[in-house]
Amino acid sequence: MQGYTRLILLIGLTWIQLLIIGALLAIDIIHPAFVTQEVSQTLKIGIGVLFVLMIIALSVVIHEIRVVHRTDNERLRELFALLSDGIIVMDPYRIITFINPAAERLTGWQLTDVIPYCLFCQKRDVHVGEERCLLAAEPHRNYFESKLPKKMGGTVDVGMSRSFLSPNRKTNERDMVITIRDVSMAKQEEELRLSRRLTHHTLEVQEEERKRLSQELHDGISQTLYGISLGMEHLVRRIDEPAISSRMVQLQQQVYSCIEEIRLLSRTLYPAVLYDIGLLSALRSMTERLSTRRTHVVFMTDLVSESVIAPSISVHIYRIVQEAVHNAIQHGEATTITITLSNGPKNLLLRIEDDGNGFDQYRQYGEGYGLRNMEERSRAIGGIFQMKSLLGQGTTIEVTVPKDQMIENFT
Repeated sequence: MQGYTRLILLIGLTWIQLLIIGALLAIDIIHPAFVTQEVSQTLKIGIGVLFVLMIIALSVVIHEIRVVHRTDNERLRELFALLSDGIIVMDPYRIITFINPAAERLTGWQLTDVIPYCLFCQKRDVHVGEERCLLAAEPHRNYFESKLPKKMGGTVDVGMSRSFLSPNRKTNERDMVITIRDVSMAKQEEELRLSRRLTHHTLEVQEEERKRLSQELHDGISQTLYGISLGMEHLVRRIDEPAISSRMVQLQQQVYSCIEEIRLLSRTLYPAVLYDIGLLSALRSMTERLSTRRTHVVFMTDLVSESVIAPSISVHIYRIVQEAVHNAIQHGEATTITITLSNGPKNLLLRIEDDGNGFDQYRQYGEGYGLRNMEERSRAIGGIFQMKSLLGQGTTIEVTVPKDQMIENFT
């Protein structure tokens, strides 16, 4: 801006000097009778001085114009160099006449190289005389995504937009400006998001199936067995032979045991307490139910309420804890299992630590379905799953869930 201001001032001064010279000449020429020889000589000297000053001013103006032009070019080059998007200018023969550093890094192409067509344009059918480049052939198309060949081999996924420079005065040909952006990361993020949604939907269907099976066990098989136990109790009172009566009582006890096992299985398949009174109460209920004389299960949290956690997140956290505790008891033979749910500034941290047998995680990590299931559930809620285990030193599982995911709607 300062360069332009100086330039305008200099041009203004030059015009003022030119007007003064013109006025003095007019006085000397038009009114010679009123101008003495001494005055005329003074006017001529003044005109000469002003003429010299005007020449100097014009020289300064030309210099300022060059400085401003050079400064603008440097600023434009700096701007193009700093852009994260690639800029490629090519003539009608696809020869690169300008390319910024971002485009060079992305494609490897350089000035004066002949840039190839993208893979889509290479393979698309064109009529005789039709431009093969889709962006050049269709004026209404301003954006297009394809794979662009790199100079050293391979391709890169790019989004391309185009515009045209003013026509060349001699040839009337216009150079095409293409802006390219690497969309590889965006595609990977989109694939990850779709994968998470698919996993979440699959697990949601699985939960619905668990609920259905739980209700079938509770309302169907459990009730039927209970009816059988009542019938057996009625028969016991009518049988007079002690041996048969004793045998019937034993069978009745087995039926009662079967009913309890079905109820336990039903609660495992569908923890109604989780949906009725929330995650924290469900985890406390789980620890109380699983704690025995041999195994002590502890749950600790600094969360006052689970209202910050979406229900779709809660069920996954509960299932992860359920799987981890089951593994620690059944496979790790742990005596102490500590479950911690911490409310951090940006993340929710779930930690399950046991003092069990542990295992070589580098050799056995991929073998267990339970571990894969926990990892999939963590990924489905946008969390990070980590596990540390050593033989004879127990296992620690951590799941970190960003808080912005805790209210996300995955449906």
